[in-house]
Amino acid sequence: PKMPKSVSIPYSGAAKTIHLLSGVGGWNFPAIPKGSTSMIVRIEYEDGTKEDHALKNGEHFSDYIRRIDVPGSQFAFYLQGKQLRYLAINPRKATPIKSIEFVKGRDASAPVVMAVTVEGN
Repeated sequence: PKMPKSVSIPYSGAAKTIHLLSGVGGWNFPAIPKGSTSMIVRIEYEDGTKEDHALKNGEHFSDYIRRIDVPGSQFAFYLQGKQLRYLAINPRKATPIKSIEFVKGRDASAPVVMAVTVEGN
């Protein structure tokens, strides 16, 4: 089966921070070199504007297989011996949000998002 290229979740309201239990994937750093975009968090505001937050391999994401620390996310916990990490996205505008989309980057990784929590303003 093919994995989706993007997943969009509806959200209604302004957001101070989007918290992600994520930061790991298959074939992420060090399996592939640092610097590529593993995933884009795309915020669509109710006014029609969009904002992209590129999450980079080796900076925000690392391979799930064992604990591999990278500067843009924090180790959260082990799940059946594999790591999960935490990172946060801060929207640049206080405008109400319509949706949050997770878009696969162009690299060979398979990013994982286990949970999303939105902290409102």
